[in-house]
Amino acid sequence: MMHLHVLVDGDLIGTLSDTQPLAFTYSDDCLAGRCRSPFAAVIALQAGPIATPAVQAYFENLLPEGDQRRALEQLHHTSSVFGLLSKAGWDTAGAVVLRRAGAINARPAYRAKSWADIAKIIAGQALQQGTSRVSISGAQYKLLLSLDERGQALLPVGSTPSTHILKPDIQRTGQKIWASAINETIVMRAAAKCGLPVANVDYVSAVKSCLVQRFDRRVRLGSVERIAQADLCQLLNLPSRLKYEAEGGPGFAACYACVKALSTQPLVDCDHLIQWIFFNLYVGNHDGHAKNLSMLQDGAGYRLAPFYDLMCTSIYPGFSREFSFRIGTTFKPGSINPNQLQRFAASLGVSDKLLRKHATAMAEKLPFAVQQSILELRPVMGPGEATLADRLQFEVAGLCKKRLARLLGTAPGQKAPAHTH
Repeated sequence: MMHLHVLVDGDLIGTLSDTQPLAFTYSDDCLAGRCRSPFAAVIALQAGPIATPAVQAYFENLLPEGDQRRALEQLHHTSSVFGLLSKAGWDTAGAVVLRRAGAINARPAYRAKSWADIAKIIAGQALQQGTSRVSISGAQYKLLLSLDERGQALLPVGSTPSTHILKPDIQRTGQKIWASAINETIVMRAAAKCGLPVANVDYVSAVKSCLVQRFDRRVRLGSVERIAQADLCQLLNLPSRLKYEAEGGPGFAACYACVKALSTQPLVDCDHLIQWIFFNLYVGNHDGHAKNLSMLQDGAGYRLAPFYDLMCTSIYPGFSREFSFRIGTTFKPGSINPNQLQRFAASLGVSDKLLRKHATAMAEKLPFAVQQSILELRPVMGPGEATLADRLQFEVAGLCKKRLARLLGTAPGQKAPAHTH
């Protein structure tokens, strides 16, 4: 039987075994409290092998999804969760590093690469040489890297931690998606301007990519520290294939309840969650599922992580027209009326007055935030990116007016009627 060591900050937390289902065994040091497990909230501390659904869910959710996972399977000729983690578990989301038992603990090291080199890797020309770093979760192709003080790209070697995620334009057969990287950069920056906590992003025009600074990494005294995190599929013991509510995954109320129960500042984090759902509705992001929500863990406990993977999907014909989460009883944005908003409020245990307040405030802030983000990024845009930006600005302005009017039961531009309940 094969095993992987599960490490956090160089400490052995336990061992993952290649069984069916996967089994995890905590180390004696972890059980004795000499080192801390970042996932004790979902995989309870106990002696002996643990083969619960929580183990399968936690470790499977560390892997990429979709096209990215299939590429890994083809590259390494393995399709099992254990097999893929043994090949690509060196720099996952959060604090966990998975390494074969007996592997040498090499010192952190990076290889400097030009953006021309990075472009070749993105194009797949270096994939067979194993230089493509795609161990992070998500369906979109990503490259894990770091930057030096001059902004030069550095590829981490082995289990050396990365500090950034590079997200090139999505290339997907059968879907007409274009300039997705500038789309995400604009929308992420707009979210920050609307007061949402989000990952810092920039646009690298040389490789047409959105560069995301990792919030689960901290640079201190010249070294990179990993910060424990878990997405909501991990925290709710669900496999990544159940990230969408329509496919049996958690609804927004379940996500909200999870954050409320775990957060050390539930009022702040739950308020941000409500703002996030309206931001997605107005910006046309129909792909905001449970794996797009995470919690960070520090000494005091859990906090909602900054938001990520925000973009306008409604301008692309290949994406769903339905919202990822049910609002009231509907997934259709055009059917979200005051009655549905009341049902939604009841499911969260909040007043619909609070939801109307957030809905109105976000619709008022967002168009200007998008406009300002586009102005900031104009100097690095080519013709294709500029066309996308113009369409995005027009799309969001229209969605804010139409969807707010439906939510409040008014005509666009008309004041909402007074509610007596």
